[in-house]
Amino acid sequence: MRIMILVMAQIIFAQVTEQSFSFSVRTANVDSVFQKVIQVAESKGGYFTNYNNHSISLRMPVSELHEFQKTLEGLGEIVNRNFSSTDKTADLERLALQIQSRQKLMDSYFELVKHAPFDELQVVQRELVSLNTQIENLQGQKQGIERRAALASITISTTYIAMPIVRNSTHSPFTWINRTDLHSITGDF
Repeated sequence: MRIMILVMAQIIFAQVTEQSFSFSVRTANVDSVFQKVIQVAESKGGYFTNYNNHSISLRMPVSELHEFQKTLEGLGEIVNRNFSSTDKTADLERLALQIQSRQKLMDSYFELVKHAPFDELQVVQRELVSLNTQIENLQGQKQGIERRAALASITISTTYIAMPIVRNSTHSPFTWINRTDLHSITGDF
């Protein structure tokens, strides 16, 4: 009987965080603000993930957030800002160690293949396929965390500021114009 001892090397990661920002903006022209936000996000390597009449959700590189916020301040009045951050370093370390241990186990199985009798090769092959699937799954999870940490989530909600309607209090010398109240009709445009 063989006893296998696996020695794990400690993998040290820099802190990995997922960042989320939300802004509430008051503006007179919501569509124009959203179009400008999308344009700026795309120019900085970001993209929008959700868009409706009152809010937009974006993913943007963390390194571009400060510049993006300056642009947003120029588009309307920011009335609320929220920031949240989730540390994912431990999750990333756990996944890296699981990948490393499965790869070492896989290497051990490859050594067994060299000396295993033919009738045991199927069992070893199934184990190798299972380990390979597990490694790919863990690597996918790890890459997902790394991608989410590289791109911050941004949500912008808007409230509409109604522009005051300037009323002209002068009366026309034509009586029929005064009776039709054209100012209220043109105020909608």
